[in-house]
Amino acid sequence: MEKHMEDAKKTGSKKLSMKEAFELLKPSQDVIKVGVVNKRKKTLRDYIWEYPQNLESFFKRTSPLSFIMIFILLGIGMFGFLRSDTFAEVFTAKRTQVFVEGNIGAISTFNPLFVSQNVVDSDIHALVFEKFLDLAPDGTPLPNIAKEWVVSSDAKTYDFSISLTHKWQDGEKLTVDDVIFTFELAKKLSKDHGYDTVGSTLVDVKIDKISEDKLRFTLPESNATFFEIVSVYIVPKHILEDVSTSDIPFNAFSRYPLGSGAYRVYRSEPNVVYLKASEHYWVTPKIDTIVYRLYSDYKSLEAAFRNGVLDAMGGVDSSSMKFSTEYPDYVEYETTLFSRIRMIFFNTRKEKLERKEIRIALNHLINKELFLEESQVSGVVTNGPIPSTSWAYNPEQTVYGYDPAKAAELLSGLGYTKNETSGYFESEDKKILSFNLSYYNSDFNNRLANVFKDMLKDEGIVINLEPLTYTQLTQEIVATRDFELLMYEVVTTVDPDQYNLWHSIKSNYPDLNLSGYSYERVDILLEDGRRSVDQKVRKEKYTLFQRYLTQDAPVVFLYHPNYKYVVKKDIKVGEIQNIIFPHERFEDIAYWTK
Repeated sequence: MEKHMEDAKKTGSKKLSMKEAFELLKPSQDVIKVGVVNKRKKTLRDYIWEYPQNLESFFKRTSPLSFIMIFILLGIGMFGFLRSDTFAEVFTAKRTQVFVEGNIGAISTFNPLFVSQNVVDSDIHALVFEKFLDLAPDGTPLPNIAKEWVVSSDAKTYDFSISLTHKWQDGEKLTVDDVIFTFELAKKLSKDHGYDTVGSTLVDVKIDKISEDKLRFTLPESNATFFEIVSVYIVPKHILEDVSTSDIPFNAFSRYPLGSGAYRVYRSEPNVVYLKASEHYWVTPKIDTIVYRLYSDYKSLEAAFRNGVLDAMGGVDSSSMKFSTEYPDYVEYETTLFSRIRMIFFNTRKEKLERKEIRIALNHLINKELFLEESQVSGVVTNGPIPSTSWAYNPEQTVYGYDPAKAAELLSGLGYTKNETSGYFESEDKKILSFNLSYYNSDFNNRLANVFKDMLKDEGIVINLEPLTYTQLTQEIVATRDFELLMYEVVTTVDPDQYNLWHSIKSNYPDLNLSGYSYERVDILLEDGRRSVDQKVRKEKYTLFQRYLTQDAPVVFLYHPNYKYVVKKDIKVGEIQNIIFPHERFEDIAYWTK
């Protein structure tokens, strides 16, 4: 159009004909092209090219709802990231010292009032709480919360003075009232509710407050194991005093405990526990954060280790941890846990196992050294209830060496003869001699059980394996004592006292005389050994106890396991090689450096 106007101007004042005027007003061809609407379909390229305009248009049409949704999605994403392991272990590690340890097992309870043989629970207890008294490897009491004590001449009264410098992880002071509350609550849980607690052996002990820093224990009779009995973790009164005793096992305290130890739990999940250094501990821990990871088996532990997730790992299956030798940046520590004994318990309540001759015969059919070798287990063979490292050990106790001929002789006396065709021992009515072996189902235990089964199969006895879940084992087997043979590992005390394992009144759940062993002379020896505080007298009692118990053979004593701890070389740890219990590796955790 502008072109036509310019042409008109050029003509000046020249008069136009009607035809020429219409020609000037007629649109040119290129103007017509611009005005044409293209009806073609949009391509993917068009949508991608135009998405900013389309997005802007969408938000304008849906505002303010669209902006609210954006903020909600961003919030969810940020929350998930902050709770992620990536944030906790990678981002946090840039600002603080984070120590990550891996172990095999599962959480039971973090409440230290309940007796637990779970190494996971014990590890967390050691990190979070402090004991009333500590114990040296020989059982000698050492100060902790209790700093001084006086024992009466008849060993029935113990007066303790406590340190007033300890604080709970919320900043409250630890007082003598907390100490008394701990013991009284443990007693009540045991007496009124039947729980196996650290107060079970203190039910008849009177506890009195003497002053703001002193308390007294009055015993009905002397007890040589008293210092070990009161070597327990103290819990806070101000946190638990308003909780009903029936609710204590299920209280949040069992997952998020508060103690006076070096570290506090700030996050707890089924397979990982996060702990932060306590700002109220008497010394500032050098490592700021501990991430305690749990795995169901050694394969999972190995995968985490190889992927660089772990600074350290521990366990009793050295064979399954040998992959660590491929990594020169890690150092290995190994020590024998004489406080733990792996045994095959015979249920003497069962008619088939009532007579000691059959139990002795089974003992003679196990080559213990070969058993460890074929099971690929690292440990020390044992032949009795008290370890050879103890002052009470009796080297003259009965030892059942591998002797198939002696076993056959004993079985023959019971009416079992070996069928030369089948190779199995049979009763007079031609029934093959067989037993069921119950045990906790794990790769490690399956390995042990299968070696045991194969050994006895070669000797002519059938072993039927019964692997069980933890719940099945504890509730259907241990609680009811419904088993024939039971493979189980028990934790003993530093003191040689074996009252809870072998006294006849300890035959029912939750006590640990799993075999149901009963012999009056042994009961008396155990009672006298516990009652006397004279070590010479006690040694005499325990010497006889070991002789009688091994002669009756209520179990097959197998071995003390070795504990292996693997940690990065640049992490400075404390004494590992002479610990009695695995959790004692954390004894001086506050001084570890990374």
